[in-house]
Amino acid sequence: ATKFAWLARFLGMRPSPRALQDKGILKDAPPEPDQTFFGVSISSIYKEEDNLHENIPIPLYETAKALQPYLTVEGLFRVSGIFSEMNRLKKVFEDKEDPDFANVSSIHSISGLLELWFRELPEPITTHALYDDFMACIGDEIPEEQSVANISKLTAQLSEQNQLVLSFFLKLMSKVAENEGENKMGTKNLGVVFGSILLGGAVLCFSLGLKTTLERQNKVVQLMIENHETVLPDQSFELFADW
Repeated sequence: ATKFAWLARFLGMRPSPRALQDKGILKDAPPEPDQTFFGVSISSIYKEEDNLHENIPIPLYETAKALQPYLTVEGLFRVSGIFSEMNRLKKVFEDKEDPDFANVSSIHSISGLLELWFRELPEPITTHALYDDFMACIGDEIPEEQSVANISKLTAQLSEQNQLVLSFFLKLMSKVAENEGENKMGTKNLGVVFGSILLGGAVLCFSLGLKTTLERQNKVVQLMIENHETVLPDQSFELFADW
């Protein structure tokens, strides 16, 4: 037990990559020159109008559109896609070609590609700067209504581009959750899938408090999905009009 506690303290004291980057010790790895959509900042994608569809990054928009007929598929966003197929589709987008979603081997490769787009962002959609504030929205003594109000204040501090992307994502997730009876992916399960992806946060190193950290991240995303019209009230997208 003593060794276990010592290891937890040691790893907990290790600085995060972000802290090392801020001190100039660790440099950000530059994206590959041919990368337009994956592994690059949201702001860089928005510099070119051709990178957008309905003011949303094309890979995010097109994968969401392709998933519309499959919202009832069990385990959507929980079941992993085929890695090689996701990489092939990723290259199609980077080559600025039209993906052939109709002939994929697995629908989960499409949902997995959407998840991969968020996972490869250099900074989480909610930003490193607001991580602690988002986490502080959740607590045993904080009523859910207050948590939602606090989350809404924080999303209002995000850039317009981040708000657009997050709103689009949350609306898609709400459509997925509406089919929970068939796909088994309600807001709680979606929160588990996307908690650490959307919030990122400090390095999830070995820690006695890791379980609580993950639970808070998941709950923040769950509340965002359940209250997406409150959290980001001024966004609408034609894509979802007939869903």
